[in-house]
Amino acid sequence: MSLEDQGRIQQTPLCNEFSWKEKQFSQPQNTVRIGTVFSGIRAIEHAFQRLGLKHKIIFAGDIDAKCKQSYFANYQIEEKDWFSDVRDFNASKYRDCVDFVVGGAPCQAFSMVGHRLGFEDARGTLFYEFARVIKETQPKIFLFENVRGLLNHDKGRTWHVMYDIFKELGYYLMQNCIALIYSKIS
Repeated sequence: MSLEDQGRIQQTPLCNEFSWKEKQFSQPQNTVRIGTVFSGIRAIEHAFQRLGLKHKIIFAGDIDAKCKQSYFANYQIEEKDWFSDVRDFNASKYRDCVDFVVGGAPCQAFSMVGHRLGFEDARGTLFYEFARVIKETQPKIFLFENVRGLLNHDKGRTWHVMYDIFKELGYYLMQNCIALIYSKIS
């Protein structure tokens, strides 16, 4: 019998009340201020560009120098707003300056194709750095990128640790599909 069946781990709430595909942008004239963590070459910035949504990149960062080179070639960002190592990034100066933060800890620690060591893998502990950035910046909404295997890693315990930390920070889960989207509780 699983821990969930025994009542020792509660199922987290998921909301399937709406489809984002059916939503209209309520204020397309506004500029969305974006921050990204573990930025890679970024898909979210590209999505904003393709959708024609006004946005400004407030901060971004990735430890891979090639990602930085690609990022700077494709997006407008000042050098002072780029960080190479999230562990050294002081996000406090961006408090209340960011509407939307996007990122996810490196997936190898949780993924079905990785060793699935979770928080025992140093890369898995970078989740806590993502949570710290959220705490320091207080965005209106954030998207924590999901990976196949995250929700059931360690029989759901890993996800519940993450969920509880985000809830402690004052956010609630809006939807669970490919990514985990959180919004600040008003």
